Amino acid sequence: MIRFITTVRLIVAAITLLLTVSCNKIINTPHVGNPNGAELSTVLTNATRDQLTQLAIGTFSAMRTGYNTNPGNGTSSYESYCKVAGTLGREVYVINSSETRWLNELAGLNGALDPGAFYNGYYFSFSSCRQTAAILQQSALNTNSIDSQEREGILGFTNTVIAFEMLHILNMQGKNGIRINLADYLNPGPFVSYDSALAAIKGRLDSAATQLQQAGNAFLFTSPAGFAGFDAPMTFLLFNRAIAARIAIYQKDWQGALNALNASYFNLNGSLSTGPVFNWGLAPDVLNPLYQPLDNSISVVANNSFAAEAEPGDWRLNKIALRSAPNTLVGVGGAYDVNLYPANVTPVSIIRNEELILIYAECMIQLGQLQNAVQALNIIRTQAGGLGPYTGGLTQNALIDELLKQRRYSLFYEGHRWIDMRRYGRLGQLPLDQPGQIIFDAMPRPLSEVNWGK
Repeated sequence: MIRFITTVRLIVAAITLLLTVSCNKIINTPHVGNPNGAELSTVLTNATRDQLTQLAIGTFSAMRTGYNTNPGNGTSSYESYCKVAGTLGREVYVINSSETRWLNELAGLNGALDPGAFYNGYYFSFSSCRQTAAILQQSALNTNSIDSQEREGILGFTNTVIAFEMLHILNMQGKNGIRINLADYLNPGPFVSYDSALAAIKGRLDSAATQLQQAGNAFLFTSPAGFAGFDAPMTFLLFNRAIAARIAIYQKDWQGALNALNASYFNLNGSLSTGPVFNWGLAPDVLNPLYQPLDNSISVVANNSFAAEAEPGDWRLNKIALRSAPNTLVGVGGAYDVNLYPANVTPVSIIRNEELILIYAECMIQLGQLQNAVQALNIIRTQAGGLGPYTGGLTQNALIDELLKQRRYSLFYEGHRWIDMRRYGRLGQLPLDQPGQIIFDAMPRPLSEVNWGK
């Protein structure tokens, strides 16, 4: 899904991404005589190896921060995604007296969400990354400067990225669905249902998996440091399959999820942190947009229920920090700041083994293998939470309750809670922290998306 975009802006985006080097500073940027007047055709046809490499770097960069966004202002892709999903799922509140819509509208106090609001910024950033990857893909298909294995590597890489970005957008759109056919930007395809979109995303990921298997031992391009261990076709395939496992549980395809897990880096006995990350750095790089100093007047605060409903001694409470005084706005707020990223260069996990173990536990519950589910949940309880083993009931319903609790604390403020409660039909269990609040089940389509193609 991409925003309505003019040809001029598309050209500027492509050239800007060609020049992006923040993800990998060892690649030399080829000379561009007139970057302000260059044409997209310079890379879409007969692209050089250096141009393809730069487009790949630009794709990683767009995947990390979103194109034409300023980390820290709430509109960079992952920052906005976490703030919006976090508020909808009652994990956090954004306390900002100069922009109360973060709270008023997303918490439902105004009764409706604004399709033209700034908090839809995630939509455009994820869409722009999808388009950046599509430009690289088309360029790889229309050049003779690379061999067949290098081409398959680019196709597998770009299809994985496109699917990943589509999934984020679909997560937020929910029942509204998304467009999946964007071959003709002047006549985009229709919106399809949530289930149809999930199937299309899975199909693209599966195609990417086949392409990666045919891509040889190395990519044409060098991946950023955060993808160390996932920087060759067969290891990037592990990342592809991890995403596929996430999609499969959304589809309630429990065996499919297990198959994807077994082809990923899932490991019951492995480190919970294994998986690719987004790294950040000082200028000329960019800082982690989700980092925040503690005890500020403008802050993202944890919903008070996160601390109140935790088991005593849960290590994951270190993801929040008690403020000197609660931070409130329009009658609601929190006593704890989000402290998920203790420094402004702390990496952000993309998808890690901790989530994969939780996916495995969910599959075991749904397939009736309850003892295996308890084993996996105990790994999370003891290694992530520092808690004792599970002592609750050995029924499917009791273990689903436990699963959702462990996902709540292990994946806090990472964009999962709202989606988890929605897919289990439990949005009504989320807290209403003041009179007039409502829980939304989907974000509205942005106005530019609605008007696109009319």
